[in-house]
Amino acid sequence: FFIENLDCYPENKVEIFNRWGVLVYEGENYDNKTIAFNGISNGRTVVAKDEILPAGTYFYILNYTKFDGERKTEKNFFTLFRD
Repeated sequence: FFIENLDCYPENKVEIFNRWGVLVYEGENYDNKTIAFNGISNGRTVVAKDEILPAGTYFYILNYTKFDGERKTEKNFFTLFRD
């Protein structure tokens, strides 16, 4: 899961939820490289942590701090596809 221009906001947090609202991934200082969602759960409340998540629609919340110190929140969704 790649978030464009996130390198401009290194102080951030990404949370990803399944369609039932269960947290399946969270990462602080998400950088699209070493801290990035790759379709594997790391959420605390999932039944099978470190398991590959099924295809489907997922929702995310991105919290970040702008250069002027203002805190921003963005919410959106994406579809995870599997072969």
